[in-house]
Amino acid sequence: MRVLIYFKPKEKFDNFEGARLRKSIKGALEINNIDYTPNDVDHYDIAHFISPNSESKINACIESGIPVVLSALYCESDIEASYLEYVTKKEKRSIVLTQKALRVLNKVNLVLVPSEQAKEFLIESGVNTPIEVLPTSVNISRFSYLREDEKEVFYRYYREDKNKKLVISIGSYDNLDGVSAFIKSAKLNPGCSFYYFAQHNSKTNLKYKLLTRKSPKNCHFVNIPNDDIYRSALVNSTLFMYNGYDCAGIVSILEAMAAKTEIVIRNQPLFSDILVNEKTCHIGQFSETLTAIACDYLNDKIYPTKENAFKYAASQGLDVAGEKLKEIYEKVLKKE
Repeated sequence: MRVLIYFKPKEKFDNFEGARLRKSIKGALEINNIDYTPNDVDHYDIAHFISPNSESKINACIESGIPVVLSALYCESDIEASYLEYVTKKEKRSIVLTQKALRVLNKVNLVLVPSEQAKEFLIESGVNTPIEVLPTSVNISRFSYLREDEKEVFYRYYREDKNKKLVISIGSYDNLDGVSAFIKSAKLNPGCSFYYFAQHNSKTNLKYKLLTRKSPKNCHFVNIPNDDIYRSALVNSTLFMYNGYDCAGIVSILEAMAAKTEIVIRNQPLFSDILVNEKTCHIGQFSETLTAIACDYLNDKIYPTKENAFKYAASQGLDVAGEKLKEIYEKVLKKE
């Protein structure tokens, strides 16, 4: 059995969630001695895709009789691997499955999702393809450092004081709803460094300029850096905030857990079995609540949950994911 693992982001986004999920899948297969290729012109028996933007490649596999597995709702912070759109109707915010995503999901042989809630959401949204839950996996060893200079590369790159508490967040400049909680937290904690890592889009330059004008000096909005710098930021951060009203990228959340970073996040209905308030994270519904929780944690007023979160992340290692993926691929091939 040989597996095609395919995801092709734009070059400048090649360290965001979709690319990191692709790397985790490859790692899980390697641990379990499963042969794979990233090249769609090679020979392979089954194809595993990450993004609905790969529709043309998916169609080519279907036409060639190659069974297709599709990972959905793992990378919602990545505009190159997202299945959802964020809409406001009659002043009510909600997330919905895009028409393109629905079309692609109903073409493939099997859909993988990170939680039971995500499975229920897709079924309610009209997906009739078989769906299986495969929790997000993470390579825990990525966040262990033997050398201190490698661990502190973030501070050297951005010329930050390593004695300051670090708060990070992720997202896209295409959707900045909720970012006010991050900015206000920075204003109320001038002795801390705040970094918002995002995918940059030329269409949103105006939003970016407005953000930098309104933000305090300790609040920085930057493009996602390379993997070494981003991992260093995660490991050294005191707090990981997810402020958006849209669905969070569970890949980034699990990485924060693996890095033993405390998580403050807006309520996530698709991942309520993973993100449990005051057990694996701290949850707020409104921006004011998120700001208050962040400030309390930075001032040692609330109990940390990062150890419980780390235990969950450690239980979802690449070895576990690889075993499950092998079973899934064999079942799909047998059925076909």
